Order: sequence, then C-alpha cells, then structure tokens
Amino acid sequence: MAEIRSIYTNNRTDGKTERRTTYVDGAAVRKLRAGEQPERRRRQEDRFSVHTVRRVKAKERMGLGYGMFLAVALGVAMWVCVGYLKLQADNTARAKNIAALETQLSTLKDENDDEYNRVTTSVDLEKIRDIAMNELGMVYANEDQVVLYDDEGSDYVKQYAEIPEDDKSLKGALGTISR
Repeated sequence: MAEIRSIYTNNRTDGKTERRTTYVDGAAVRKLRAGEQPERRRRQEDRFSVHTVRRVKAKERMGLGYGMFLAVALGVAMWVCVGYLKLQADNTARAKNIAALETQLSTLKDENDDEYNRVTTSVDLEKIRDIAMNELGMVYANEDQVVLYDDEGSDYVKQYAEIPEDDKSLKGALGTISR
C-alpha cells in the first residue's frame, strides 16, 4: 500500500495546522475514515473579498453612454444590412429583366431573319430583268457611258447640276462636283 501524507491548514477557524495521512489502495478511490466528511469546494465568491466582488460587478454594469453607443452602432449596422439587401434585390430584378430582353431580342432577330429569307427567295430576278428590258426599255450601258471618278471618302454622291452630253464638258462638270 502507498501512503500519502499531506498538511492541511484550516483558514476558516483559527489557522491551526493539522496533519492528515491518507492511504491509497491501488487505483481505487480513497476510502473515508469513519466520521470524516468529504472536503467541499468553496464557491468562487467565497474566495474573493467583498470589495473585490463589488468592483467586478460595477465593471460588469453598463453605463448609459455605452448603452446608447451600442444602440446607435446596432442601428447603423441594421441600416447598412437592409440597404445591402435592397441593392441585392434590385440587382437580381435587373438581371432577370436583362435576361427577358435578351430572349425577346433573340426571338425578334430570328423572326427578322426568317422574314428576310422569305422575301429574298420570293423575288425572281430573271422576271424583273425581263420586264425591265422588254416592257420598260432598259439596256445595258456601253463602255463610253460609264464614268469613273475618285471618291473622297463619302458613301454617296450629290448631283448639283445636270450632266452634259459631250465629253469635254462632262469632265469639267465632274471636276467641279468632286471638289
């Protein structure tokens, strides 16, 4: 058997020091002797003086200014959170609207392409050429009727005067037009 000796000081009564001897039987819990009471742990408040406990409780209490500060900080935080949620909802609504408009645009482009293909396939160019040449008297231009000129970056030509019939005045008119 193992013997454990300890010195116990009782601070509650008169500060007398007692000597206790405890025997340990293996790994078992020690057995109390007859009439011995188990030692109870004191509560934490009993360990501190009354003055220390009052000081800690005073620090735990919150002042009016600190409470107001926390209330204002909480209000600002809530306002920011609600604003963020509103912006998120607006962003989601706009994204859905954009998706709907893109779908509508795609549908309209498909319809437009279908209509364009229908119109271009319905036109018979040979029939138009035949009517123009036989009924309206259209003829192809000769080489001397074609006039070439340098453009100045414009996509269209404005005619300010009638084009004369002879070549000399034609080049002079083209010179004034191209300036």
